[in-house]
Amino acid sequence: MSDSTAPPARFRATIEYDGTSFHGSQLQPGVRTVQREVEEALGKLLDRPVRIDLAGRTDAGVHATAQEVAFGAPRAWSPEELARALGAILSDDVAVRRVGDAAPDFHPRFDAERRRYRYVVAESGRRRPFLRDRAWIPRWPLDRDALDRLAAAIPGERSFERFARAGQPERGTRCRVASAAWHFDRPPFLFFEIVADRFLHHMVRYLVGTSVEIAAGRRPFEDFERLLAGEAASRPVFPAPPGGLYLTGVRYGGEWNSGAGIPWLPAERHRT
Repeated sequence: MSDSTAPPARFRATIEYDGTSFHGSQLQPGVRTVQREVEEALGKLLDRPVRIDLAGRTDAGVHATAQEVAFGAPRAWSPEELARALGAILSDDVAVRRVGDAAPDFHPRFDAERRRYRYVVAESGRRRPFLRDRAWIPRWPLDRDALDRLAAAIPGERSFERFARAGQPERGTRCRVASAAWHFDRPPFLFFEIVADRFLHHMVRYLVGTSVEIAAGRRPFEDFERLLAGEAASRPVFPAPPGGLYLTGVRYGGEWNSGAGIPWLPAERHRT
């Protein structure tokens, strides 16, 4: 099906995955990652080593409904053929939503304009074992007005160093957050949605964890203001568990590669 003398074509794919059993998306030696899973599947399919580029890094246990990847493959393959063949050999916790042609210089990370994350919190007075790796169920009642006030303070361009486990020395710690909001219209679930040009390591989880602590009355509101200003807070920030976090979209050329819904939530299936 391939011509070994022809230069490879560039393809892009939107994939989704359950991050529970992955040690993150990025390739790491000796552990299972999303990148390794997709590269090994493509290698079997194309009978040669394949390296993929990803739009962004997700941590261990974090999910994605719309991760964008790009790779080279023989021109004899059509996007539709690649989507069907790759989907047939990937493991059950990774799925291909679509494959399309890409420009030769397209890079899913460097060409991305914005990224969108959604965090799921479930308000419940009891344990919900089936949500353990899908949402966070805090043990405390939450003040929704406080959550709204906290989210309203986030948008803008600033250093998010205090809300990051580690920075990126070559790119600094400044991020431009376009929007951040809590949504309360799908009980018992609360959704925190944030859109930015880039995110630091654990940034969304630290924002959510600190917000929930404040909304539960376990940390002063002033801590959030200090952290946003780059100052030290009364104690270190608290990360929300990884299982509630979803990468739900990446924007290129003014268009998102997916709607914002999360497939396992029935009420979310038709939302964008």
